Amino acid sequence: MRNLVFAITFATMLAAPISAQTTDPNKLKDQITGDAKISPSANPQCKLFTQAEIAGYAGAEVGPGQNSAGGAGCNWHNKTYSASVTVSVVPPNYFPEPTAVKGFKRLPNVGSKGWVAPDSGWSAGTMLKDAAIVVVISGNAATEASAIALLQETLKRRK
Repeated sequence: MRNLVFAITFATMLAAPISAQTTDPNKLKDQITGDAKISPSANPQCKLFTQAEIAGYAGAEVGPGQNSAGGAGCNWHNKTYSASVTVSVVPPNYFPEPTAVKGFKRLPNVGSKGWVAPDSGWSAGTMLKDAAIVVVISGNAATEASAIALLQETLKRRK
């Protein structure tokens, strides 16, 4: 999961104008998480699910959603970070497909180019006309089925 989230975050940061980038540690943190652009309460991905709903996917009580991937995503995690859920919506040209990952599978009935793969837990993604959606679940409760279910529910709620 960390590799996929890092890849999405890095791609999002590359898309930011050079003038908007900084070396100030606090400002850099805000750019990486997305706090510089939007508050978590206004982040569309953070608004898709309640904490209780995400806790069901994580298999643990989670805190409120936090910006991730430069504001393109939302992450919920438990106090020890041993369970987390991330929902990211990025431009289609940033669509990651971890085809080389052992266990990668196509999802023929989940959008265009749908997939699921193990990734320090499970991740799943799909391509839409105007965006790509990637979800990641880590922790003991992470399963292939839960990642697919979260992706499907995210698709329904974004309509």
